[in-house]
Amino acid sequence: MHRNFWIIVLTLLVWVPADHAVSQDDSEETTTEELEALTVPSEPHELLAGTVGDWTLTIRVWSSPEAEPIESVGSATGRWILGDRFVETTFEGEVLGRPFEALKIEGYETVNQEYVSTWRDNLGTYTMIFRGRCASTCETRTMMADFRDPVSTKKLKIKGVTTITDEEGGYTYESFVVTPDGQEFKNMELVAAHSAP
Repeated sequence: MHRNFWIIVLTLLVWVPADHAVSQDDSEETTTEELEALTVPSEPHELLAGTVGDWTLTIRVWSSPEAEPIESVGSATGRWILGDRFVETTFEGEVLGRPFEALKIEGYETVNQEYVSTWRDNLGTYTMIFRGRCASTCETRTMMADFRDPVSTKKLKIKGVTTITDEEGGYTYESFVVTPDGQEFKNMELVAAHSAP
C-alpha cells in the first residue's frame, strides 16, 4: 500500500509541472529581467559619492550627555568597491587618547529601497548594521542600528546621520545613542574636509 502511495505522489510531481510549463517559463523570464535590474548600480548608489575621496577629520567624542567633547584629529579614505555598488571608508585617528581605526561599508539595497551600512572599529568586537532612507538628493542620510551596551548589557539604538556639507566636498557624520525611553545624546562627530592634494 505504501509503495502504491509513493508511486501516485511521484506521478503527480512529474505531471503537475508539465501542466504549468508555459506559465512558469513566462514568470521565470520576467523574474530574470527583474533580477538583472536589481544587480546594477542605479541613481541611489550614485548619491553615496559624497563620501568618496581622501579626507582629514576633526573627531569629537562625548563620554556622557553632560560632558564637554574631547577633540582630536584623524583621516579617512572612501572608495568604491565591488563595481561601484558599495563605498568602503577606512578611518584612522585617536579617540580618548587611544589609537582609533574603523571600517564602514555602505550601499543601497535596491530590492528593499533602503541604505544599509556596517560599522566596525578597534574599540570593540561588535558589528553595527545600520538601515535607513533619505530624501531625493540624499544630502542628509539618517540610519538606525541596534547596539548592546557592553557595560550595562542594555539593548540600545544608535542613530547615524551623514550630512554632505558643501558642493566642494565635505561631510559630517554624527552618532547618537538612543536609550529605551527614546532619549538620545550625541556621542561622536566626525567632520570631514578634503585632504590637500
